[in-house]
Amino acid sequence: MNPLRHKLTQSLTIALLATLTACGGGGGSTTGASAIVKGVAATGWAIDKGRVTLVCATASTAPVNTASDGSYSVDVSNMTLPCVARVDYTDSTGKPARLHSLVRSTGTVNINPVTDMVVAALSATGAASDVQVAEVRTYTEDRIRTATQMVKTELTSKGVSTAFLPDDVIGSKMTATSGSGKGDDYDTVLDRMAEKTSIKAIENELKTGHEGGSLSTSTGQPGNAAAGKALYEASCQSCHGARIADASNASKTLKAIHENEGGMGYLASTITASAADNIATYLASGLSSSSGTAAATPTALTTQTISFTPPATQTLGAAAPTLTASASSGLPVTISSLTPAVCNVNAGNLKLLTAGNCTLTASQPGNASFAAATGKTITFSIIDPSAPVVPPVGVIPVASNGKTLYASQCSSCHGPAAAGGSNVLTGANSAITILSAINRNLGRMGTLSSLTQQNLADIAAFLATPNM
Repeated sequence: MNPLRHKLTQSLTIALLATLTACGGGGGSTTGASAIVKGVAATGWAIDKGRVTLVCATASTAPVNTASDGSYSVDVSNMTLPCVARVDYTDSTGKPARLHSLVRSTGTVNINPVTDMVVAALSATGAASDVQVAEVRTYTEDRIRTATQMVKTELTSKGVSTAFLPDDVIGSKMTATSGSGKGDDYDTVLDRMAEKTSIKAIENELKTGHEGGSLSTSTGQPGNAAAGKALYEASCQSCHGARIADASNASKTLKAIHENEGGMGYLASTITASAADNIATYLASGLSSSSGTAAATPTALTTQTISFTPPATQTLGAAAPTLTASASSGLPVTISSLTPAVCNVNAGNLKLLTAGNCTLTASQPGNASFAAATGKTITFSIIDPSAPVVPPVGVIPVASNGKTLYASQCSSCHGPAAAGGSNVLTGANSAITILSAINRNLGRMGTLSSLTQQNLADIAAFLATPNM
């Protein structure tokens, strides 16, 4: 068998197995014999002697105590999934507390402040405690991913780095700090959350979606809320639910579509600037009883702009540059990474993690005098001087064939391959780099596993001279 094809097939098989076990699985069926749901309950410290209960479709499990490391295990052989998981415990102040999570299949199910926030973001009421099993049945993988991203965005806005939070916060294995040992990176994020904010504060903001008093449109004036309601329900609600954090800011909606966040790129022809303004108006102010305009016009606030200059191309292993971003209002600006696998920002300090395109965004939410600023996003390259830039041995690349392949296989996600284009994979003039991205399913590139060595070499040759 061709070694490359064997490697790609093996990688795709592993990715498929990982996908089938992610996000708590599919749910909606009676489990088989010896079916187990297990995980860790934690708040940044393992929850010891907590009581875990699964409220399922037809019944609830008997409470199971957590161990000193926060671990628990529940036999659901006779239960019908999905379920709502909850852990009851006594917090550090001596008061009773409860956290929630989702069980959509057997396997790992964590219960912690992050999973509670995800459940709250999914809930029709914005409260995790209100979620019912019948509602859980309607949650798609897209909605769960969107809710998770909403939570990460909220945490980042509070100064909590989410670089080490997994994509699947519910189903990924974690280790909590306990008397027997130190927690992992996931648990460290929970610690930072406890220092910076509270579950209640985040969930209250998710409940309103930052929608009250923070309307931001391309014109600075409210749009047509009735039209926005129709557009949101037709184009957005199936994935995002009844509301979505920050969608009252039209520029953020357009940016998410432009960057194909969560597969939203297909809305580019439907959600224009005017349409995004209408959606923002609806989510910020609702509908009045007599017209399609906003129920109330927000008090006029002074506009502000953000200045954020991208650094030059950086070299992996060298000292990261100092980031400088400022708002015309003089208010503090928050910088966060949109590519945490490539680079991250902690307390304003940039860290270079791997070769690729580092995309950062600067935001300023405004205050009683200034409206929220339109976010400023920059992108710069990080290069690895040790990365190979040669085709596979024995393969003669043909750039013209690569141009055709790039147009049909890559351009829909990465955009035109113009020299210096920010969307083209850095180092992609190397067939080995492209293969690595496919093997790691970077940006869902695992779907390109059928490309041969010759195909990869041709694409790499074209990207080395994209203006041919």
